[in-house]
Amino acid sequence: MAAVQVDQQAVNVTLSRWERPFAGGRTRIVVPRSAVQASERVDQPTRRAATPGGRAGLLITGVLKLGRWGVGTRTSRFVSVRRWVPALRLTVDDATAEQLGYDELLISTHDVDHITAILGPPR
Repeated sequence: MAAVQVDQQAVNVTLSRWERPFAGGRTRIVVPRSAVQASERVDQPTRRAATPGGRAGLLITGVLKLGRWGVGTRTSRFVSVRRWVPALRLTVDDATAEQLGYDELLISTHDVDHITAILGPPR
């Protein structure tokens, strides 16, 4: 499972070995804190409502989603979520989205409440 850490400058998502192929081979996704437009908790991240649109990735219905979601929509998402683990949804600014290739990140983490408290309310 991906690990999410927040420091003074950035939100760092460290990907496990088996998640990397679904993120273009990246070992980490780094989002500057200044680029985070919103952060929120998603309680049931494996539900379709959390990840609308088509996908390019792995889906085990109701259990796991991993890869790019939102194909055919205006919002491209990197998704790494598991059933029973809440997720952090990060929405990034346009410049960062162009650089990362994703408008949002949806990552399961047990620390979602702590992370959203650190990042504060939406801008």
